Amino acid sequence: MSHGAVKSRSENGTPAPVSPGRESTDSPPPPPDGGWGWVVVFASFMIHIVTDGLTYSFGIFYAEFLTYFKEGKGKTALIVSILVGVTLSAGPISSSFVNRWGCQRVTVVGALLASVCVIVSAFANNVLTLIFTIGVGAGFGFGLIYLPAIVSVTVWFERYRSLATGIAVCGSGLGTFLFAPITNKLVEEYGWRGAMAIIGAFVLNCVPLGLMFRPVPEPRRTPTSEPMLPKSSNSPLKRSQSTEHVIRANGKIEESDTARLTLSQPALNKPQEHKHLARTHSRHGSGIMQRPDVLYQGSMTSLAKFRAPSPDRLHIPKEDQEARCGWLPCSAESKAALSEMLDLSLLVDPVFILFSLSNFLTSIGFYIPYVYTVPMSEQLGVQNSAYLISIIGGSNLVGRIILGFISDKPWVNRLFAYNLCLTLAGISTAMAMACWEFWGLAMYATTFGFTIGAYVGLTSVVLVDLLGLDKLTNAFGLLLLFQGIASLIGPPLAGWLYDVLQSFAPAFFVAGGTISLSGLILFFIPLIERRTNRRRWNNDAVLDDI
Repeated sequence: MSHGAVKSRSENGTPAPVSPGRESTDSPPPPPDGGWGWVVVFASFMIHIVTDGLTYSFGIFYAEFLTYFKEGKGKTALIVSILVGVTLSAGPISSSFVNRWGCQRVTVVGALLASVCVIVSAFANNVLTLIFTIGVGAGFGFGLIYLPAIVSVTVWFERYRSLATGIAVCGSGLGTFLFAPITNKLVEEYGWRGAMAIIGAFVLNCVPLGLMFRPVPEPRRTPTSEPMLPKSSNSPLKRSQSTEHVIRANGKIEESDTARLTLSQPALNKPQEHKHLARTHSRHGSGIMQRPDVLYQGSMTSLAKFRAPSPDRLHIPKEDQEARCGWLPCSAESKAALSEMLDLSLLVDPVFILFSLSNFLTSIGFYIPYVYTVPMSEQLGVQNSAYLISIIGGSNLVGRIILGFISDKPWVNRLFAYNLCLTLAGISTAMAMACWEFWGLAMYATTFGFTIGAYVGLTSVVLVDLLGLDKLTNAFGLLLLFQGIASLIGPPLAGWLYDVLQSFAPAFFVAGGTISLSGLILFFIPLIERRTNRRRWNNDAVLDDI
């Protein structure tokens, strides 16, 4: 059941007619599903290796900082928690920048900022300096990279989107697998300062990779591709009237025509509805982030083929932008994207509230194993503890591929799979305290890495199942904010628990408890949906009686 989703086929499976009273969109043409898009996938894959590889293997630097600066574990953990929190919380800001300047420029600026901040961190003399250079500076730089790395892939693919984004985000698991032993070796050879400088220089590779994020080329408009539009039609209203005239004259529409109309044609509005259309135009921009499917990482073929887009998301022709925004079109466009990513109206939806609470709890415990597995295993006397992070990364890579593949199957309940994986990830984290040697911890790392892959890979897919495609951007922006706040809590809380109790067990119990609870509470969503549907049906029955 999808809240807000609009059925666009009739019950017998035939394409439903376009309602004359419903606004459609002049959305971009269907993505090419290939070509340069595969270069974009490669660039995103490599960027995920670098950025997530550094972030998830930061536990090795954390252990070095504890020894070198001799600060408390809670205070030292603020470095990585602020790094993650700023990266996630910068999502809405990054989206407004992408709308204004595009994925290429935003990625390049983010890579330069992150690289400079990581290199400067090599000269830090205290933890407070590292909090600002790595936590705030590099975190904001990674935040500018993170969103374009996903968006640039989704705009190039539709049919093969699940495969393309799956390949791209797998760079995260591979980066964790590779960076843990590499970072450990660099620290042994050059010390933490030399290792930090080398890795900071390595982040510069994201600059040429970001330049590969080309925008999707506009297809040439020819009489063959648009036979129903007269050449003299300039305004959206005239084009919609002429298109509607063709529909009425023919009496029926072929499936290919329906797909073209619903995905690439302007609104089919009556003349008296033009005022409402103008008001909607004035509220929303026309940048990349205004596309309702731009953050959806699943295959578009798993959705209704002829879905009707939301009336609140209207693509505005370039000739109308100047009149709409006055002398600041780009600024208004960025503000529209930023306000949309932080739309608080979803906070009255019980399903979204429960899903947000689940994400918040997951994010509290998510980074604790990445930060504390190495020092915890070293305290137990385990050799080669850095390889445990590599095992988490490798199993996470496999988990994302498998979970992403089966999530598009029609017989899979994606919400149930998502809930089950989170519950198992939490239970395994809590049970890690029962392990005392390398192979036991390796089994934990394998289980945690595989199951936690659902958290990153299936969040946007499950969101669309629950709320509908038209609410994805709003919901995803708020979730990034909640995840960023929760990430500021988890690692420092675990460190302070160790400082007080002198044991890592409470930290892993907190992480396991919050993650497993985040999965368990989502099992109540079907009950909430049935209750909401029952109430809606009762209200409809009352209205029918009236």
